[in-house]
Amino acid sequence: MQRPTEGIAPDGAHSSKHGLTRYRGIDLKTGIVIFQEDLGNQTVNVGEFLGVVAAAKYIIEHNYTPRIIYTDSITAITWFRNKKTASKKKSPALYKAEVFLRFFSVEVDTITVQYWDNRGWGETPADFGNKKS
Repeated sequence: MQRPTEGIAPDGAHSSKHGLTRYRGIDLKTGIVIFQEDLGNQTVNVGEFLGVVAAAKYIIEHNYTPRIIYTDSITAITWFRNKKTASKKKSPALYKAEVFLRFFSVEVDTITVQYWDNRGWGETPADFGNKKS
């Protein structure tokens, strides 16, 4: 499969040094950042998951097509599909995300979330570039 050129690619990042977790989402067709959020001191999994949920909200609110999200986080995909996190960090943002996924489940279930293959396609365009070499 070739690198996707349509859909939304969210990514999350966490800096222990700065105690900052954040996420953003890129429209793959235009390369434009369509949402971004700083979450305070959470975890990378929380950032990745909330990025996927933000992408789903964006798709629903803007009638965005194609209804597809690409993430390189298996954890975020699992939590999204389960509509529930397994995070030990409880926060209002996580609670709201879970409520949103369950309340809008009919809409949410029409959105495809697929794995972004970093090895085959390179880092997602939303990547923050924080990885150590």
